[in-house]
Amino acid sequence: MRRFGPRVQITLALLADQIGFFADKGETPPTPLAGLALIDTRASSTCVDREAAERAGLAVVDSGPISSATHQNEVAPIYAGRLNLAGIPQDIDAKRAYGANLEPQGLIALIGRDMPANCVLVYNGPDGSFSLSL
Repeated sequence: MRRFGPRVQITLALLADQIGFFADKGETPPTPLAGLALIDTRASSTCVDREAAERAGLAVVDSGPISSATHQNEVAPIYAGRLNLAGIPQDIDAKRAYGANLEPQGLIALIGRDMPANCVLVYNGPDGSFSLSL
């Protein structure tokens, strides 16, 4: 954890109403996608890797400016989807997750402050561990 920060295994999937859309058409929804997410308390918003979002079939619901350490005010797609964090029984609906290029970091999502606002995050630096609970 000291090298990469608090990472958690997640599954990226469609929202329940998006799954219903496929069912209504008699189609099979895309398969949820598993990968790693970084819990980043410096990020104001949750982001999903653009390619991962496409593979998981997430809908683009908007677009908006996103800034990071490497770029300012880049217009990015905003996706709606569901995050299931390993070990946490309740899924998190991410109705406005910004699209970003996270794959080079080995991530499919970056969990920003908008998600843990309803959670308890304990980061134990000396121990090199963390816990997250809803």
